[in-house]
Amino acid sequence: MKKTLQTRLTALALVTALTSTFTGSIAFADNAVPASTTTMKSDMRLAIDNGAIEGYGDTDYRGANPATRAEVATMINRAAKLKSADPASVTFTDLANWQKQAVANAVAAKLISGFADGTFHPDAQVTRQELAELIVKVVTGGKLPNVNENVLNYFKDSDSIAKESRPYVAYAVISGIFSPTLDGNFNPTAAVTRDEVAKALKPILFKVVDILTTNDIHGKIEVGFDKKRNQGQGGIETVGGIVTDFRTVNPEGTVVVDGGDAWQGTLISNTTNGQSVMDTMAQVKYDAAAIGNHEFDFGRDVLINNIKNAKFPILGANIIDTKTGKRVDWTQPYVIIEKDGLKIGIIGFATPQTTSTTKSTNIEGLSFVDPVPLAKELSAELRAKGVDIIMVTSHLPGEQNQKSAEIISELADLAKDTGNGTLDAIVGGHSHMRVSGIVNGIPVVEAQSWLYAVGHIQLFVDKTTKQVVSSNASLLETYTNLTTADEKIHQTVEDYKAKISTKSSEVEVVVAEPLGRKSFRFDKNGGVDRDGASQLGNSITDAMRAAEKSDIAFTNIGGIRADVDKGDLTYGEMFEVFPFGNYNVTGTMTAEQIKKALEVTDKYTNLPAIQFSGLKVEWDSTKPLGEKYSKITLVDGTPIYVDGKFNTDRTFKVTTNDFMATGSGDGFTVFGEVKDWKDGAIMLDAWVSYANSLKAAGKELSVQDDGRDIRLDLK
Repeated sequence: MKKTLQTRLTALALVTALTSTFTGSIAFADNAVPASTTTMKSDMRLAIDNGAIEGYGDTDYRGANPATRAEVATMINRAAKLKSADPASVTFTDLANWQKQAVANAVAAKLISGFADGTFHPDAQVTRQELAELIVKVVTGGKLPNVNENVLNYFKDSDSIAKESRPYVAYAVISGIFSPTLDGNFNPTAAVTRDEVAKALKPILFKVVDILTTNDIHGKIEVGFDKKRNQGQGGIETVGGIVTDFRTVNPEGTVVVDGGDAWQGTLISNTTNGQSVMDTMAQVKYDAAAIGNHEFDFGRDVLINNIKNAKFPILGANIIDTKTGKRVDWTQPYVIIEKDGLKIGIIGFATPQTTSTTKSTNIEGLSFVDPVPLAKELSAELRAKGVDIIMVTSHLPGEQNQKSAEIISELADLAKDTGNGTLDAIVGGHSHMRVSGIVNGIPVVEAQSWLYAVGHIQLFVDKTTKQVVSSNASLLETYTNLTTADEKIHQTVEDYKAKISTKSSEVEVVVAEPLGRKSFRFDKNGGVDRDGASQLGNSITDAMRAAEKSDIAFTNIGGIRADVDKGDLTYGEMFEVFPFGNYNVTGTMTAEQIKKALEVTDKYTNLPAIQFSGLKVEWDSTKPLGEKYSKITLVDGTPIYVDGKFNTDRTFKVTTNDFMATGSGDGFTVFGEVKDWKDGAIMLDAWVSYANSLKAAGKELSVQDDGRDIRLDLK
């Protein structure tokens, strides 16, 4: 069970609306802030260095100035090296001598034309939709682009884009020719600046590699629904549509990778050991995937078998056999693919946190080592093999500060510690956060989870040296109206759904009010969700305790994976809350051990967040670590720790899950001290049974704050 599932983290969604790519598919979160997107050189400098833009006889290139028709024609002529035409072939009456050759070339190439009165209007400003048409005509060789125009549904002013310009604008948006606007408008008739033209020239001047990324799918291959926007969202068929849109625009240069934790988490996936996910990912034609910690949840044999049967490489360069000290032989460290004449090396890494976020018996004899030294070693190995671009797809977690856009955690550490020239792009996962930006000159992304976003890294590569000269990192939204779902993938999902439909739709109980994972104190503690007891935590641990007839039950908040709506609660919905197949284990603990378990603080909030039943506790977050709890009793008042004294007269029958019982799960080492653990009911089965008992008694499932968890420092 992984410690965090922060789905829909719009607060941290530094949605860089594809800073220079698929702008139309970004639906900005409220108050979204663009992430940092520094490049090796500015777009203007790249255009200057490649001879596409010249100054005005000085060093001022007037990037903020509106670009005129004559200037844009000249810039495109230089960038595309248009075939020379006879200047006398154009008879426009208003051209200056310096404008005639470039305009003649552009007219001959059928990129631009004049007006009925015989003029060209060389000093007229160029609009955004006009620039889209000019650039796309160069890229497509003058052909009308065959492109999915659904991407334009993002823009509030989509209807104001001229009909004849729409395919060009759609193509340009997917190509990253335009930077997004935070107000959600395209502004088709707004004048473009010389800086914007310099940016738009990049697909002409350089090879473009579009890297599309997913991570932490967790079996969520079905289309979901965003109630706030009243819009379908996610689903592997939607991702397939987005990938198709990119491959239509950049057929030779699109790469698709996943950052791990692909198949554990839903009924449609778990019932097939992830086969439904594997099959649909194969239909998308992923180029590679990393091994996440939850890839081990079905057991190592299943993981190895899935790797063997996968139609795309599943990579784990830092998974070491502790007996031999060598990399395991059932996965490969990297794969080399070729795109548009470029050799691209993809290295895969698991997170070192796998040792504490995975059931220990499933990873026995394995270590998950620091990826930094291996990245340096494998990068050198790949460069020696003639690889041009080296990227990482990984389950390394990232976090990003909303205000500063700073990226931290393992994802950033890899970028910072490998040094310039080692890696060209890094993809992460595990933390389920939205992360995009540039760290140490390297674009990095993590695309939330459940296919609710797609990461996009865009690399611009020098055609001669094959070196990356510029890059962007950003995120794409996966709302269903922004693309066209892949019909074959849709049918595959429907076929798998049909196999589980009867069990999935079985109603187990009626829920009286929405039940969530947020702390009961959420509205009083500044919006911190992992702070003691929660509705679902109480319900689940009550069910655990009832199933095993124990004094106390514990589970970790990170193992509770979804919230529950009011109304009929089906087996399929309960499964999504509790997808891991873990089971109850029951053993004997002392009062001192129980206090140790309660005192463990959550990694993300530094507050106790263990979920429990059978106890009433009082604690103070201002107290030192290990001394926060001042009173612990059973619900009947039996003391466990009161007035600084432990109850040494008896022990207590305690139930937890098999993940925590190992002593290596989520930092709860105290459970490893228990020697008499005995296996009990599957946790999901225990919860379903508990729900059924309420239904049989004619009751609804309702969870109110019963005062079992009192935080003294919060009034």
